[in-house]
Amino acid sequence: MLDSLTQQLVNGLKAIDTDCTDEQIQLSIQFIRLLEKWNKVYNLTAVRHLPDMVDRHLLDSLSISRWIKGRVIDLGTGAGLPVIPLAIHQPDHSFISVESNGKKTRFQQQALLELSIHNVEVRQVRVETLQAQQLFNSTQGESTQLADTVVSRAFSAPEQFLLFAQNLLKTHGQALVMLGRADKLPETLPGSFKLMQMERIELPGSGQRHLAVCEKH
Repeated sequence: MLDSLTQQLVNGLKAIDTDCTDEQIQLSIQFIRLLEKWNKVYNLTAVRHLPDMVDRHLLDSLSISRWIKGRVIDLGTGAGLPVIPLAIHQPDHSFISVESNGKKTRFQQQALLELSIHNVEVRQVRVETLQAQQLFNSTQGESTQLADTVVSRAFSAPEQFLLFAQNLLKTHGQALVMLGRADKLPETLPGSFKLMQMERIELPGSGQRHLAVCEKH
């Protein structure tokens, strides 16, 4: 019999039409338990209770998993959201987590260590100072270190996020803009971005957001 948190996550994954292995589900639960523990001391997130963390952190993060491709950068990731849940769910992808707050990056490093997650690199740096040459190592056949996907959950206004993402993405890379109820895309997207898709996502617990998939041209 599953414990209540695990059952809540399993039910929520069905609601957002996302598959996870049993191991990924357990790692995700371990992650929020560790987050709750650290949060009591370091105040990493305004979400205090584990059931709320399942809905507002895990399921919200995983709701965009199907749009993840290639090498991924999460800007202003805070306590590791959405990057750590996505990395658990997408172990074959490489992720960079960008966050300037030291206590939040220390939590991320500890979580990655305790959960044996090896596909996330944490950078304690301000997004404004992140340089393209500081990104992914070039692999055989790859001439660029740039990202295929840049994502942010609550880092800045959509237009500002796209301006930062522009310099970190390869041509035809995508910026995933996670929009809350009050957020709107600018009528004219900055740089060379084109809106490719606008997806409404219904989350458990009466949550809702839109995901704007913007491609760099």
